[in-house]
Amino acid sequence: MRILITNDDGPLNDDFSPYIRPFIQHIKNAHPHWDITVCVPHIQRSWNGKAHLAGKDLSATFIYSDIESDDNSYWGPFNKPQKLQSKDSKLPYIINPEIPSDSIEWILIDGTPASCSNIALHLLKDTKFDLVISGPNVGRNSSAAYITSSATVGAAMESVITGDTKAIAVSWAYYEGRKIVPSKLMKMASMRTTQIITHLIENWDDQTDIYSINIPLVDELSSSTKIFYAPIWENRWTAIFNGPHIREPVKGSMIEDGRDNELISFNWSPDFNNHKNSHHYNGDFAKGEIAQGTDMDIIEKRYISVTPLRATFKSIEHLTGELTLKLTIPTEEESEVLEVPELVTSLTISKDEYIYKPIKQAMTKFLPNYKIQSKLPDFDLVQKIFQYGDYEQIDVDKLMLESSKYFANSYIYRKALIRKHYLAHTVHSYVVKHPESILKTAVLPSYTLDLDYAEFLDDALDESWELRHEIEFGRGRWWIVKPSMSEKGQGIRVFKTIEDLQKIFDSFDDESGDDDSAEFMDDNKIVISQLRHFIVQEYLTNPLLLPSMDNKKFHIRCYITCKGDLEVFVYNRMLALFAPTPYEDMTKQFYFDPTDLKKLQSHLTNTCLQSKFETKKISVKEFSNLVDISDENKAKIIKQIHEIAHDIFLAASTVNRMNFQPLPNAFETYGVDFLVDSNFEVKLLEINAFPDFKQTGDELKSLIDELFYNVAKSVIRPLLDPEHPEECDEKIFTKVLKHKSNEWS
Repeated sequence: MRILITNDDGPLNDDFSPYIRPFIQHIKNAHPHWDITVCVPHIQRSWNGKAHLAGKDLSATFIYSDIESDDNSYWGPFNKPQKLQSKDSKLPYIINPEIPSDSIEWILIDGTPASCSNIALHLLKDTKFDLVISGPNVGRNSSAAYITSSATVGAAMESVITGDTKAIAVSWAYYEGRKIVPSKLMKMASMRTTQIITHLIENWDDQTDIYSINIPLVDELSSSTKIFYAPIWENRWTAIFNGPHIREPVKGSMIEDGRDNELISFNWSPDFNNHKNSHHYNGDFAKGEIAQGTDMDIIEKRYISVTPLRATFKSIEHLTGELTLKLTIPTEEESEVLEVPELVTSLTISKDEYIYKPIKQAMTKFLPNYKIQSKLPDFDLVQKIFQYGDYEQIDVDKLMLESSKYFANSYIYRKALIRKHYLAHTVHSYVVKHPESILKTAVLPSYTLDLDYAEFLDDALDESWELRHEIEFGRGRWWIVKPSMSEKGQGIRVFKTIEDLQKIFDSFDDESGDDDSAEFMDDNKIVISQLRHFIVQEYLTNPLLLPSMDNKKFHIRCYITCKGDLEVFVYNRMLALFAPTPYEDMTKQFYFDPTDLKKLQSHLTNTCLQSKFETKKISVKEFSNLVDISDENKAKIIKQIHEIAHDIFLAASTVNRMNFQPLPNAFETYGVDFLVDSNFEVKLLEINAFPDFKQTGDELKSLIDELFYNVAKSVIRPLLDPEHPEECDEKIFTKVLKHKSNEWS
């Protein structure tokens, strides 16, 4: 099905054209197989009827909007299409990589709606359109007074006359001057409009050229709102201007040079309430009631009107009475519009996500009264909303201001933990005040390093003189450098001397790489000027190695969940993530090249990098199943992790409150990484927001299922319902901290 959509309100605009975006978005979701072309006037062109600008040559520009956008923002305008819309397009185009491939293309013509129809039907494509949809028009097109002037109907009329193409004109009638309505109402109007269009396409009357549809934008609009065939009310009205008025001519005009400096003018001033029945005409216009059953009568009663027309403005008389749509099973999107639940769980992550099913199962069990849907509902229509989504999907303004209504799975400010240089500052500030803290020994000595380019390393070390001193006089200590704001092991290197460090930064500017490591380097390399902030940390040269795992280095991934302001829970089922190759002790090597990326494999335990190597075998195991560690030592390790979790989150919420602000209506689960040395002492590596849960793999999927089960039971449900008693299995999900913001330490 090839569809052309035009209108008379112009392109995306909050004031003049607010309806067309949600309408097109709904069509693309409800009918993804429809091939849609959008061609509209470049500005509002209402009241133009089936008019053309005779003698005027027209031009096209192009804009693009996001298919999922909730506002009327767009890319452009451009003078040429920025992507190929379809193979039969006649338009020259360029490929703009900044324009998403699934974006909506808007062709803007500096003419009338009828001109848009004419150009689109004849000059844009080689193949014929099956249907033209004109609208949704802002307002109503009912009665002879409006429909004969309507550029919305005019564009549909042009489609029939110039292209012999079926057309449907759509108008959304507003009331009491309320043009801008809640998004939920626009979704309902889109759904009803699309349902009617689908019905008309499948049941097109042979004598009909055009259907004119009027949808009432009223709060009671629903799937049960009645639809009626309705003829045009043949009304009449009086002057739509007032005057005459005397004013001065426009400066510089031809009239200004004439003999008379006064100009007679008439002001646009229609009286939209002054309508009369045509059969009451007797020389003077007499007030008459709206004829029953006509389009104006139906829309005034807040029903939906469908007016079948010939391309001569003649109603089709044999189509009368109520129009009944065939019952269909509503889509998920339609179901969300049809129902207005008081309690909503919005799972805005993709259904293909590794964690989608565990989250949904947990929400279904512990929040049975919350309706699960894929999008955020209208905030004005619900009592409480719980959203689980990506950070970018969270409405941070509402999260701050709607603490009793809106709950989400992320805090807003948490740089004190998730940025490496902020984390180092948090630890240092806390240990200064609390030298007895486990953080004093659980975090290896760390220093910040700021530089824009490799050649500025010497200057940066002058600024960080303590680091220079430690490297130069560190008695053979080894160091690891990490970009502060990178992830997935990107840019991490191991070194010993300042010369090694200089060589590392120089290598970031060198695009060459040997064949064996080039692919790995693509994922592991960085651009210094884009990151700038680095952490240099003492390298743990005696990691715990397990013979049963070929003496590969590993780190522990622990999931730690924060609730409100502030409780902290440690999930005791932890992962052990192993490097792809056996550990090579650089302290026993005669020569160590800090830029040899193949050698780096034995030191990096990030699973996201391991798919590049054929050496990858078992990279992830459950910590409790490691046979080389005794139960006693496992308990010792977990106890240290609990103590570290207590102190690091307490530190962030006290000494670095500006950069970690727990909210009473939010929670967040972090992936926290730890190293264990050969003496079973635990070292904190880093804290990751929105951790990559899929690195757990399919074999350990139950670990993630149980995590979200406990998060839903012990965190989310009590967060939404403080009266509900807290149920926490301390053996699996241990609360290690309960702290209030005003309890300064």
